[in-house]
Amino acid sequence: MSGGELNPETELISHPSSPPARHTEEAAPTFTREEILTARLRLAKVVPYQHSASPLWSNLALAIFSGILLTFAFPEWSLWSLGWVGTAPLIMAIARERRFWRALLLGLVTGTVLYVGSSHWVTYSMHNYGGISLWLSYALMLLIGIVLGSFTALFSASLALAINRFGGWAILAAPVLWPASEWLRHKTTGVGWIALGYSQAFQPAVIQTARWGGVYSVSALLVFASAALVFAVIYLERKRGFIALTASIIVSIAVVIYGLALRPDSDPAQTISIAVIQPNDPIDAAWSDRQFIDQVIQDHINLSLRAIESEKTGSPTAKKIDLVVWPESPMILNYERDAVTRRAIADFTSRNDVYLLFDDWGYAKEGDDPASLYNSAMVVAPSGERISRYDKIALMPFGEYVPARGWIPFMDRVPALVADLAPGTSPALSDVAGTRLGTLICFEAIRPELARRFRLTGAQVMTQLSNETWFGPTALARQMLAHAVFRAVENNCELIRATNSGQSARIDRYGAVHDETPLFQTTIRVWNAEVAPDTLTFYTRHGDVFVWMCAALSAIVLIASLLPRREEE
Repeated sequence: MSGGELNPETELISHPSSPPARHTEEAAPTFTREEILTARLRLAKVVPYQHSASPLWSNLALAIFSGILLTFAFPEWSLWSLGWVGTAPLIMAIARERRFWRALLLGLVTGTVLYVGSSHWVTYSMHNYGGISLWLSYALMLLIGIVLGSFTALFSASLALAINRFGGWAILAAPVLWPASEWLRHKTTGVGWIALGYSQAFQPAVIQTARWGGVYSVSALLVFASAALVFAVIYLERKRGFIALTASIIVSIAVVIYGLALRPDSDPAQTISIAVIQPNDPIDAAWSDRQFIDQVIQDHINLSLRAIESEKTGSPTAKKIDLVVWPESPMILNYERDAVTRRAIADFTSRNDVYLLFDDWGYAKEGDDPASLYNSAMVVAPSGERISRYDKIALMPFGEYVPARGWIPFMDRVPALVADLAPGTSPALSDVAGTRLGTLICFEAIRPELARRFRLTGAQVMTQLSNETWFGPTALARQMLAHAVFRAVENNCELIRATNSGQSARIDRYGAVHDETPLFQTTIRVWNAEVAPDTLTFYTRHGDVFVWMCAALSAIVLIASLLPRREEE
């Protein structure tokens, strides 16, 4: 041993107040592994090397600070660099605390602050369109934040057990435990919203590992940076701290170099020309008035014609528009049961020789419950005939169904904002101008497994139809765009995002966002979307292998942490 270093595994340290050791058979007082680790992690500065009450309040402050940092890393603040250090205060608090229940509380505080702070937009739709009082809206928001934050609590408690059992080295298990907790949250609640990796969505060079491990691989990278920083602070005077921090820096640089190397340097071999209209239809309007609906449909057609004409006059060599996309909106077309609407759409597509993709009600098919109603994406060909229908699989909580009805009493009084809908069962592609098109509807863009299913089925271009007007001038639209970016990168497939009120955008295979539209403005866009190559990414072919490994390793760490220590002889 040199420099007075302590080795928690082997060294025996005399108490400072003990008299000098004598050359007798009597053994000198020793300290337990826990006592030495307590000193190493700075648990008690006033009375070192003794059991003392943990600084719970200062640890709570660190947990709150961590939640605030993580909140600011996401839109609407978009201070993405905070994502690299956002979990560090929580990890430090856990390392100082090490007690299961207190660590559980610390993680719950961080998670609740994060999800309430980043997703406060949920109260806008509840209060303004759901008829829920303001106080109940905030109560529900807090309840949602606590439920989602409980998975951050599981991360914290597991890490605390590991540190208590194995010492400071277990801090470096955080990059494994964190993505496992995010994956468990997604699988348990169906809500994968605001995984840490999404904070880097608008930094294409950082997120290319998603081609291998999805968004969870980016989350792991960010937590590794924070954990290495905490480890280096705790072991500042030892080589191990320097090595861990250096390793984190090297890995981060390697990830960025890999991302930059993937940047496309040539024009795509094959494209499809897509016109997107953003009608900015209001939520509160006379949607039961037939004359009003007919006028709105005509407005959609007029905007589509503007896009088609703009492309014809923009350049003599401009490519003919293949597909016009109308977003999800409050407008109820009722295509399947309304002959007038069918004729209007057929006339538009045949006169202009274009395909039309739009969102509408889908009614029960043969074998379904006759009362079933679906949120469906439909494609009408230039012949005027509908050629495909996709029924939305992943419905939006509170918008298209209300979770926990029947077992939380007051939830029976909460209405679904749009309607109580039935979920679809399988993806359906559309053959548009020789290109296989896959369509996600609204919140389906936050479900990595759905985009992957479409790509595996053969999708060459992805679209997202969305109506985020429900959430007003909040960060929701930007956050939704961030999630869509990852779906494009994970599957090496361009994604065209068509929204009612913004932000519509073209997202290329690299994850770069092009020509996004402003919020709450009526506008049109025309993009040439690259037809994806047949080569599939590792993530598309194998799915969440990375996070499954994280989950398996987390289980091993947790079980090992709970095993009793061998009694010392």
